[in-house]
Amino acid sequence: WAGVAHYPSEVLPRSKTFDKYGDQIAQCVEAAHRNGLEVHAWKVNWNLSYAPQDFIIKMRREGRIQVSSTGKLIYWLCPSHPDNFRLELDSLLEIVRNYDLDGLHFDYIRYPGPEGCYCDGCRERFSHDTGKAVNNWPSEVITGPRREEYIDWRCEQITGLVRAVHEQARKLRKGLKLSAAVFSNYPACREQVGQDWLAWAQAGYVDFLCPMNYT
Repeated sequence: WAGVAHYPSEVLPRSKTFDKYGDQIAQCVEAAHRNGLEVHAWKVNWNLSYAPQDFIIKMRREGRIQVSSTGKLIYWLCPSHPDNFRLELDSLLEIVRNYDLDGLHFDYIRYPGPEGCYCDGCRERFSHDTGKAVNNWPSEVITGPRREEYIDWRCEQITGLVRAVHEQARKLRKGLKLSAAVFSNYPACREQVGQDWLAWAQAGYVDFLCPMNYT
């Protein structure tokens, strides 16, 4: 997950499962490859569910958690925060370096919904990236004249991580397959959760997609 690992990670807190049962990736790879199966490590991005409380407190103190348009905290990492981007990227590259994986699978590779994120950092980074300050935050980017611009910017915060993993993980392990669990309601998911998976496929950033069809 975004705040916990079931293996001896150097960048994420280690889970109680790891403490009790040991390295889950190593055991999975050994058993699967012995039986002719591929292993694709399943990574939940951004979502802080199951993270230790002290880690969540640290993220909140550093202003790295998402904020709704009404100022309510959303316990997901803000994708536009550079330290969060680096944490997600480092945690993914770490397992590519350390394990004989066949693939990586992105999950929750999106925003939680249209309610996030409208933190002060997003305002600053959006203004910087577009070269134009936002006068009425956040209404100007939710229902105002810069709504479409903000939708595109949110999509880029998510796409940027997929692109970076594609570029860097494949250098570490030739033939690594990348995939993602995605919302099936394209293109509405671009607007709702910042997930432009069609662009990922067209650019070759992913090898296959798994549209979620259980709702």
